[in-house]
Amino acid sequence: MVSVKIPQHKPEKEQVKTGKAKKAKTLKKNKKILQKPPPAPTINKVKDNSTNIVKRKKKSHFKMPSKIITEDLVTSCLVALEKLTNHYDKKNAIFGDETQIFIEIRCIKIPNTKGNIRIVLPHSTLSKTGEVCLVTPDLKKGKKIDHDPTIEHWEDMLRGAGVTTVKTVLPMRQLRVEYDQYELKRRLLTQHDFIMVDNRVLNHVSHILGKMFFAKHNMLIPVKINEKKDLKKNIDNGLHTVMLRISEGQTSTVLVGHTAMSQSNIKENILALVQKLKDKFPGGEANIRSLSIKLPLSLSLPLYLTLRPSNSISAPRIKQNKPKSFVIYEDELTTTPGNIVQVAPDGTVNLKKINKRKRAKNDSDIEENEDTENEDIFSSDDDE
Repeated sequence: MVSVKIPQHKPEKEQVKTGKAKKAKTLKKNKKILQKPPPAPTINKVKDNSTNIVKRKKKSHFKMPSKIITEDLVTSCLVALEKLTNHYDKKNAIFGDETQIFIEIRCIKIPNTKGNIRIVLPHSTLSKTGEVCLVTPDLKKGKKIDHDPTIEHWEDMLRGAGVTTVKTVLPMRQLRVEYDQYELKRRLLTQHDFIMVDNRVLNHVSHILGKMFFAKHNMLIPVKINEKKDLKKNIDNGLHTVMLRISEGQTSTVLVGHTAMSQSNIKENILALVQKLKDKFPGGEANIRSLSIKLPLSLSLPLYLTLRPSNSISAPRIKQNKPKSFVIYEDELTTTPGNIVQVAPDGTVNLKKINKRKRAKNDSDIEENEDTENEDIFSSDDDE
């Protein structure tokens, strides 16, 4: 007899159990895979052979305005500005009327002091109907001396050099005598679009006229006036000069042109200004948060904007050239002991605390001087 093994079939319940066990195992594997942390991103590392220290490369994704602002971007902004003005007022076309065009600069960190930055542009911002005034030093100083000879002298010098843009010459004596009231100073401000001042009398003129002349653009622009040579060249440089007034706030504006200028000239002025902000703006172009173009009563159109963190930039400081006679006087205060008062020629007053070590040294020096004086007195008495 041959024995034949008959395969025994498992019951359905056991098959169901094995299927559930397999599913549970696969779920556990999937959970373990999900719980594993993702692989760390690869970082470019640089090994320093001298110190065997691993350094990481710092890649900054922020670009400077000189690399981003191009001719195409400026032209598109000027076209958008033209459409914007036509939307508000169809009568005044942007390149038909003489309306001033500005560049608005917003900084990341505010400078420590106020200041004026002089920038020379390739094209003059003076309009065709603009009035130019030139403030000159007096030939002879004195209260009773007439200022008409000085006016005639400078007018003859300008005519001989071929300068036709300057229409009024204003000597220092006439400025002191005839413009001593606020209303007269305001009239001088409204009558002229451009006021240039000789470097020799710039501080006196700014002191006489006051702060309202600094609020308006193209006012009190320094010029070197040489009677013998380069008179016309210096006047032309003054007409091409704009002043960037840096105040205590974050925003400042610069005049770039007017609407009667051609679009190519405005574009060249804007590109030249952006290139010169590298060296002349406090903190460099890394301290610029945004640049935008605007009219006096219009919205600003952005040229450049960055999200650079303020921690990556150090606080900018403006160096001011002080004259040789600028001396700060200081002395101790009796009302608040331990402090020193510092008074500057411009009237600013500062309080400083004295270090305890310095104060102790000063007291010891005074006591030693008193002891030596007493010894000298006693020795002289003994000798007698």
